[in-house]
Amino acid sequence: TAAAAPPPPPRPPPPPSPPALPPPGGPPPAVTEPSGPGVRVDSALFPGGQVSIYYDPMVAKLIVWDLDREQATARMLRALREYEIEGLKTLLPFHEAILRSPQWAGAETCRDLIEDRKWLAQLAFEPDAAKGAEEQATVQENYTVEVSGKRFDVKVIGPARGDSQAQPAGAPAVTGGAGGRRPPRRHERSASEDGAGLDTLSSPIQGTVLKVAVDQGASVNEGALICVIEAMKMENEITAHKAGTVVELPIAVGASVASGDTLAVIGPEPEQAR
Repeated sequence: TAAAAPPPPPRPPPPPSPPALPPPGGPPPAVTEPSGPGVRVDSALFPGGQVSIYYDPMVAKLIVWDLDREQATARMLRALREYEIEGLKTLLPFHEAILRSPQWAGAETCRDLIEDRKWLAQLAFEPDAAKGAEEQATVQENYTVEVSGKRFDVKVIGPARGDSQAQPAGAPAVTGGAGGRRPPRRHERSASEDGAGLDTLSSPIQGTVLKVAVDQGASVNEGALICVIEAMKMENEITAHKAGTVVELPIAVGASVASGDTLAVIGPEPEQAR
């Protein structure tokens, strides 16, 4: 006869209860979602729900479909107007402004709008009325900080701390150093430390080079497109931070770059170098 099977091992104890969820980051929203043919909403919002500050800031996706770009744009504008989310500050006005722009109508990128502070200021939320005259006087303090071996000038504006060296907001910026002179900015330091006036354009993000828009030796203006880096399914346009000649271009399409890697080295124009 076969030997009896051994008894099964004891079951492990149940796992401990999960810790309590963090406090919510926003009030329960009142939501009215758009609907109709060609309109789809993927959302985690619902009346009475809470929006946590410990998660992705994207709370909903609004998707539309139509026969062509013009009709799809009109449908999306209609859906944005119907979308109501009370109790939260959202990007609904921003999306509507982008879709009404000439850049969108011309199937162009809207990078110039994103960098236009005057255009963005039109979409700013109204300041809280509760502050009013009770708002504390603010002062401006200037610091030089070092991150990963690079120095940056930082301006901090906030309530007065009783520090005699703090300056009222709007006063001329003064940083530490001999004679009160501020340290040169990053591109100024590069030009002063290199006799040829070369300056390195570093990658601000980690990703993959999707496009290289210039050739080595080309002359570029400040703001000209140098390359496009894809990161997190987003295409990021990297532009020249100064005018000059591309003397080094150590990147190629398909190459991986890390944050801080050199994308290009821009030197002065030939007549400037003499």
